[in-house]
Amino acid sequence: MIRHAALALLLAVFALFTARAEDAAPMKTYASFDGTTISYHELGEGPVVLLLHGFSGNADLNWLQPKIAQKIADAGYRVIAPDLRGHGASPFDAAPEDWPADAVARDQIALTAHLGEAPYATAGYSMGAISALRFHLLSRNTGRLILGGIGDSVADETNTDRNTVFRAAIEAAIAGEDTPAARAILARARATGGALRGYLGALSARTYTPADLLATFTVPTLVLTGDQDLDNGSGPALAARIPGARYLGLTGTHLTAVIDPAFPAAIIADLNAGR
Repeated sequence: MIRHAALALLLAVFALFTARAEDAAPMKTYASFDGTTISYHELGEGPVVLLLHGFSGNADLNWLQPKIAQKIADAGYRVIAPDLRGHGASPFDAAPEDWPADAVARDQIALTAHLGEAPYATAGYSMGAISALRFHLLSRNTGRLILGGIGDSVADETNTDRNTVFRAAIEAAIAGEDTPAARAILARARATGGALRGYLGALSARTYTPADLLATFTVPTLVLTGDQDLDNGSGPALAARIPGARYLGLTGTHLTAVIDPAFPAAIIADLNAGR
């Protein structure tokens, strides 16, 4: 189980990125399967690479500000980076019990239909990687998977540890409690344009992909985690559950491995390996 102190560390991570979300290039939009408007960034030309951000973040914070998206675009790819439902510029304020099942994964299916092109690769970090697994499970429509910041606990559909801790932090913030976790999640929402209600809904719709279903995956898969990141279990153990998957270790924790220069380098190398 993650500690509340780890959630509070999000405040320190924000200081690493000085650009504001509204300074990013204008986003495009599409109507998803239920009519909800989802916003996305588009950069570059070439095979489509879908980038899915982590919980309580947005595409700008996770992919644009650290220049990961631009590096991938410069390598010859068309980067599509949505703000996931309930996050950033894709608000969805329905009560948690009213969120559609597998909403985020189904949003990506609608996005690929909107683009008129299946992704050459789908890469995600943390919740984005969990969603990438669900997207591929439901659609079988991506050429390769790159999974950052997740381990084998996401193959255990009974595991609710992270959801429980995040939900407690959000509910404390809504109640006006002055705790490190509540302050951290509020800062996260303010920095990314998110809303606490949207975060609660996203948690309610998050579904893990159990090991027996992972065993049916046949696309090239790369798993990347920091050497101090066990927040979602073991990265090598997750790779062992997906046929043919490879594992590569990064430097850092769950929160800091995304700024390891080896992270975008590994993504680009994996993308290039399939061309």
